[in-house]
Amino acid sequence: MASPRSLLTVDLDGTLLTSDGTVSAASKDALKELDAAGIDVLVATGRCRNETLDVLESIDYDGPLIVAGGALLTESRSGHTLDRETIEPAIVERIVSHLHDEGHASLVLKDHHSVGYDYLVVGGDGMHPVSTWWMDFHDLTYREVDSIGDDPDPEHTLRVGGVGEAPRMTKPADRIHSDVGHVTRMLNWPAVTASHLTGMPIHIVEVFSATVDKWHMALRHCERHDVDPTRTIAIGDGLNDVGMLRGAAIGIAMANAEPHVAAAADVMTESNREEGFSRAVHRLIHGDLAS
Repeated sequence: MASPRSLLTVDLDGTLLTSDGTVSAASKDALKELDAAGIDVLVATGRCRNETLDVLESIDYDGPLIVAGGALLTESRSGHTLDRETIEPAIVERIVSHLHDEGHASLVLKDHHSVGYDYLVVGGDGMHPVSTWWMDFHDLTYREVDSIGDDPDPEHTLRVGGVGEAPRMTKPADRIHSDVGHVTRMLNWPAVTASHLTGMPIHIVEVFSATVDKWHMALRHCERHDVDPTRTIAIGDGLNDVGMLRGAAIGIAMANAEPHVAAAADVMTESNREEGFSRAVHRLIHGDLAS
């Protein structure tokens, strides 16, 4: 009887991806090593599916995919939704109101498989240039409405976000936290892309249903495929990786992780500029991981 396979859940930006957003040759080889060693890979990212397609194609990945920070589990090739956690429409309205009152357009991420588009862009002073660039770069589909009351698909919202220069995002983040922080999960953190478009650091405020987490969705995947959680490994660097670094049997943090993220892990590896992913895989397979 074949030995049970293990599962490694891996983040993209700052982890599997280099600083230029690509996957190195060494990391591609490491993914092959994992398969040969009986360790399946589950990609888990804050991006939506259509924001990952170029990366997945570059590594020939056709497995399930955790996207939107754990709000959705999807088939990577078909885009078919396997599991999801949405935000209640009434809560979405309140989040959008706070962003709108501070002059920000709301980027309302939808379940593409259910509605046929990626984002609903709501009101404000229009999309930030970084958002426009990102949408165009990934060929994302979106609809624009003046008011959240015009949302044609209110029951299919995975995340509500706002994008802007870092100082401008503090006030809406504080308002959202004060109003609905008890029933949502919010991240306010640096964008993974293109501050060169403005010359200033760009922050993203992202709001989810309270229980959304990459690790929670990874556990649902384990249940579906009879994977023993004691045979799981996770590797990441960001705020939305803390749950899986803490929950997996072995949590591996990148050296480029913030200290409070690294504190959730069991083991550290080098940064994504120093082939941290491939080095961690090599040590994992050869039994050389050390805390």
